[in-house]
Amino acid sequence: MTVSIARVATTTAASVMLALCLSSCWYAKQATRFLADRAEAIPLDRIAREPDTPASVAALIASVEEVRRFSVVGAGLSPTKNYTRYVETDKGYAADVVSACAVDSFERHYWTYPVLGAMPYKGFYDKADAEREAARLEASGLDVIVRQVDAFSSLGYFRDPLYSFMADYDEGEIAELILHESAHATLFVKGADQFNEEFATFVGRKGAQGYLEERYGPDSEALAARRFKYEDGEAFVAFLKGTASLLDAAYGDSSMSHEEKLSAKAAILSERAAVFRGEAEARFHDEGFRNFDMGAINNAYIDLYRLYEEDLGMYEEWFDRVAAGSLANFVSTVKVIAGKAGKDVKKAMAERLGLEGQAAAQSPY
Repeated sequence: MTVSIARVATTTAASVMLALCLSSCWYAKQATRFLADRAEAIPLDRIAREPDTPASVAALIASVEEVRRFSVVGAGLSPTKNYTRYVETDKGYAADVVSACAVDSFERHYWTYPVLGAMPYKGFYDKADAEREAARLEASGLDVIVRQVDAFSSLGYFRDPLYSFMADYDEGEIAELILHESAHATLFVKGADQFNEEFATFVGRKGAQGYLEERYGPDSEALAARRFKYEDGEAFVAFLKGTASLLDAAYGDSSMSHEEKLSAKAAILSERAAVFRGEAEARFHDEGFRNFDMGAINNAYIDLYRLYEEDLGMYEEWFDRVAAGSLANFVSTVKVIAGKAGKDVKKAMAERLGLEGQAAAQSPY
């Protein structure tokens, strides 16, 4: 698919890799590669001193240092040794991650890992392994998506590195990536996958905007470009939410058989794809969104966006009303309520804000 969620919102896929490392009998192949990346990583200061370091890599290193500083001082995230080392790779991304969902509902498929518990994704360093897992799940009757991720958080257990392909990213992408993953390293609530991803997504985006504004000013081209990107992302997610609402109505119709629900699903997706094609030119700035094949999506694809972005409006309200527009206050106050509420943190946040509809449960999906 032309629009990858990998850069829109990265994942804690490496927390899955961490679980593999902690279990002697669970995916030794993935654990070996995970640890090898970290063992082979070169300190950034050493690379910066080398006379033949490409200009793009030197620029990446300089940006990363500034973002890491901002993540602590400006965003209130925990200081770590992450992103102080560099891995050279021929691969254009870090790992392939598999997610799955029921074909006639938005019921997520979960994998269970040591230490971390249930997680709605499974990561692989070898694409063929990811494709085999996807084929197995499809054969069992699930909707499946395999996506590429460019970074992940090991939640402070290991030093997460930069990869050479990141030298091609613009500064806004680097800022969002590091802030997103640093948010995971700052706060992770076991059993609250929806919260974990939404929290990191919000911090990554809000933090990237704050970083660019601090560095280049509120009228800078870099900040304007980032805002255009977020406008496109918000419009894309809004369209997916509209599709999901129509599908939910069909899936929840108890008078329909399984086969009838699948037939209704196919019709809805086809009709929505036609609408998208008709509106894309006026709706989006970026060609990637304009040319997206909406007819190729499935429940797993839609649910992936729900996992990362379903209730971001609630976090925006918390940012404005509780944190008084300060990202550092946002992080600290959410940490406090998460410490008290545990996996019910979203319910507790909604109740604090008086959002009755969202207070009923942590996630409606």
